[in-house]
Amino acid sequence: MRVFRQFLMRIRATGAKRPETVATMSMGQERKFDAFDIGPDTYILERGVARHLNEHPSVLIVEKSALRRRATGRVMTVTTGNHAVAAIPLLGGRFWKLSNLPQQRRGETLVHAVLCANIVRDRLEVAQRDVPTDVLVRSDGWLLSSAGLAMGDVVMTERIDATLDHYRRLGQEWRIKALAWTENEMRAVLSASRKRISSDLRYYHSTRGVHFLSFAEFRRCATMAETDPDSFVKCLRELVSVYEGHTCSFVRLPRYRGHHEIEFFGLRRGAALEKLVPEIEKLMEAIALGRIGHLGVIQRAQELVSLFESLLTKPELADESSKAFTEALYLHVTGEVYSHVGESAVPTFGDRRTALPGATFVNGRQTLHPGADDRTEVLLSNLRGLMSKDEMIEYVNVYELRHGDGGVEPGRGSTREVVYKTNRNPLEMSLVEKRLSLAKRGYSAYMLSRIGALRSLGIALSDFYLMLRRRPGSGKRPLDYYIRHRCEGEAMDAIPASYFRNADDGSVEEREVVLGLATLMGDAAAQNMAMKKYDPETQSPLYGVGKEIYEFEYDIMRERVVPKRVSTCSIRGSFGWPSLEYSDENLDALANFYLGHFAHALKAYQQRHSAVPMADLAARFFGGFEFRTQAMCWQLSVMRDSFESFNPEIPASYDFASKWRFVMWSLERQERRLPALRRLFFEKVRVIESEDVCLDSK
Repeated sequence: MRVFRQFLMRIRATGAKRPETVATMSMGQERKFDAFDIGPDTYILERGVARHLNEHPSVLIVEKSALRRRATGRVMTVTTGNHAVAAIPLLGGRFWKLSNLPQQRRGETLVHAVLCANIVRDRLEVAQRDVPTDVLVRSDGWLLSSAGLAMGDVVMTERIDATLDHYRRLGQEWRIKALAWTENEMRAVLSASRKRISSDLRYYHSTRGVHFLSFAEFRRCATMAETDPDSFVKCLRELVSVYEGHTCSFVRLPRYRGHHEIEFFGLRRGAALEKLVPEIEKLMEAIALGRIGHLGVIQRAQELVSLFESLLTKPELADESSKAFTEALYLHVTGEVYSHVGESAVPTFGDRRTALPGATFVNGRQTLHPGADDRTEVLLSNLRGLMSKDEMIEYVNVYELRHGDGGVEPGRGSTREVVYKTNRNPLEMSLVEKRLSLAKRGYSAYMLSRIGALRSLGIALSDFYLMLRRRPGSGKRPLDYYIRHRCEGEAMDAIPASYFRNADDGSVEEREVVLGLATLMGDAAAQNMAMKKYDPETQSPLYGVGKEIYEFEYDIMRERVVPKRVSTCSIRGSFGWPSLEYSDENLDALANFYLGHFAHALKAYQQRHSAVPMADLAARFFGGFEFRTQAMCWQLSVMRDSFESFNPEIPASYDFASKWRFVMWSLERQERRLPALRRLFFEKVRVIESEDVCLDSK
């Protein structure tokens, strides 16, 4: 909390304090406020707020001209509790008459002119909500200049298209909160959203201003009826009492799209107001009028817990450690629930990356952002080196691609992507940069030689370029990185469902599109087998795990989107088959291994598109396999001399020459044995189909 503790101290030390103090009653609690003027700007601070920085204090930012005509500067408030603590007296003119808005304009001004934010773990997290992007941008510029905060101190929490576009053009997408896509990342977001209003209840505070109360927290509150009756009553009062400046209680106060200031999480829309809230109000009334004793309060509290639990749409939502609770609440807290149907969403490629500090370019000149590391600096330097004469970078954003469980600390992952636009190209372009998997001497030469050889055979791999990045400190060996063009298209799991749908009836899948993609899957399988991709740790050919990128195009003859081509975005595992023996036994083992994995991958595809029989998909799959195998063998035959004489200088420990000869030999056998491979593949498909039938019968 160092940054904002110093920020508050600086305001108090340098600002001109207004002589009077304003006191308000909010949620039954008296609060006192001081105001400090720095130039045309006014900072309103609740007394003692610096002692509560770990409770996510609420912040309001508004241009004075939105409160009073011809006024200049801005107002910034910092308070405990919710945003209404400052919003109601500010808009009502009770704070030093900074506002003279008539009653009928205050609601519109609050929605469209006042930015709501919270101080969370030494960052100011700004929720745009319905405030226009130009207002947000002006306020952000003020925070970084007049208010004296740094870029990394201010984060936008909502991914609104116009705002994303603005910050991307500045190379500052890293200042907009990235979406989480693993359970661990979602839990971190939920943990950061925890907030109190005035009682001991802790809510999950959403970017839209809704305080979600979980069943587990409500149950904890109910236990206070026995252990701490005064705190229990204070919690009830916070939920159902009507406070000064409001016309109804927080659980009835509309906030956003049918949600209220306080929302009971996990209930269907309207169930709380229909069944739960009236019972809580009755209990609060009975306590206030002295109509119920202590034992009666305890009993009624437990009845309310049982009622809340019975109204949950899913039993799992009672357990805050469950995946269902985490995923559903994450969508509500981030506001993504308003743009998705259902309670979960499949992350796109763009969701699986985290923006990192990079640079802003003005007239081709680079200004690095605070926090940009040396790896990003070298990446941007190499990018500038790719520019043609008179070509300039207009903007660039640097991302880290996320993998696995998301446990790697941001900035330390193995793969980065740079998305950039120049003054000579109307569209954005993309390069992927990755650290070499091995630091052994000569590994970079081994990798580039495999790529060159396989691309020459007709395998669809990207161009790769090697970069050198010095390790900090003298006497250390340099680290090798490479960059490659990002493959056009999407991995299998990220292909939009609309690509398969009939244009006239969205409930019907286009059979030819499903079959066409199966053909490309066979094409990719032939390349995978020719590359001899093999991971000894998982004993996998690394097929069907997201490394095949499928590209679609619009076919004007058929008047729809159709599969176009497939490429492989990773060299990992190539030349990896453990045996280099020239024998039929090795070829049989190789065929059984690869075709078995291919059949299982095709079955997984068929389960997602079950309207097309497996037999039809298998026929098209193997058709693609045959086509690509024959194409690679033809290329091998016409360029045989060049391929056989290819012997790059690579340390003997990598055994490149032997592996390359085996790849060529086995590719020729792959073509000669196509009839046998076809029979074997269909046999494996039949086995998988029969296994599924047995499972269904059970």
